[in-house]
Amino acid sequence: MFFYRLFIPTLEYTLTVSYDLSMTLSGRNRLVIAGIIWSLLIFIVLGYFSLKSFSVFPLLEEQAINRPLGILHSLVALFLKPQSYVPLFSIIISVLYSLITIIAIYFLFEKTQSPEILFFANFVLSLSLEIGRMALPLITYYDASLSYAVFTGKIILFSRLFGLFSLFLASVYAAGMDMQRYGFLLLLNVAVCLALASGVPIDSMNWDTALTPRYGFANMFFFIELTIIIITVASFFISVKNKSSRDYIFVSLGIFLVILGRDILLHADTFPELGISIPLLGVGTWMYCVYLHRYYLWL
Repeated sequence: MFFYRLFIPTLEYTLTVSYDLSMTLSGRNRLVIAGIIWSLLIFIVLGYFSLKSFSVFPLLEEQAINRPLGILHSLVALFLKPQSYVPLFSIIISVLYSLITIIAIYFLFEKTQSPEILFFANFVLSLSLEIGRMALPLITYYDASLSYAVFTGKIILFSRLFGLFSLFLASVYAAGMDMQRYGFLLLLNVAVCLALASGVPIDSMNWDTALTPRYGFANMFFFIELTIIIITVASFFISVKNKSSRDYIFVSLGIFLVILGRDILLHADTFPELGISIPLLGVGTWMYCVYLHRYYLWL
């Protein structure tokens, strides 16, 4: 129930802000501030949970039924064995990335209007919900019911779909869509992802070595994610021509590195993968935000 109490108030605030379908600059900034507060609270809670459940991670790794179905992880799995505490560090890095990046977005774009950055901020905040993977360690530590894993599994699925669809919407704006009803698109994105996640069965008795509960139609969602990623990256590179700006070359490269780093981080079960994902996410985010800000600053 703790995850429920954290998740629902933030969703309600998102829907309230989204009611202003035009999403003014001040409205966007209020949403980003709410995201900062949310990410900070999640980070504090995660620190407490991590200390409590640290000892149970080796046991969960032994009980995992398979390894993650990541785009690049399948290659790593051929050469490296899973390591017990990697999922914990993956969760910490995801939440910390969300907190640092949403703060950077606020200060960098506080006075700069950019439709793309709103949806990128949504993507960034989606990574904070990776705290849902702490459900399994906490259930094991407190000997609680596995039914909690079903709810948190749906949160994880929602967050990953929401993050990818947010990047897709950012790419559509980058490619030339001129629709000012940002709030409506945000609300629609939330509704679609909630509908998809709520309808998927979650197997609370089985999980992979990244501590992601096993969910139904996994192969189908894998190909959906891959398709969205390909379209998103392609749209950003198409936007280089449409925008007629050298800055957008770096924006597009940045989003490619971010997507690559995200995929490795969320499916990591070895420390080398974490070592690769951090610089990819860091450099990609820096390139995306700095050059996007530079482009809109001179419009």
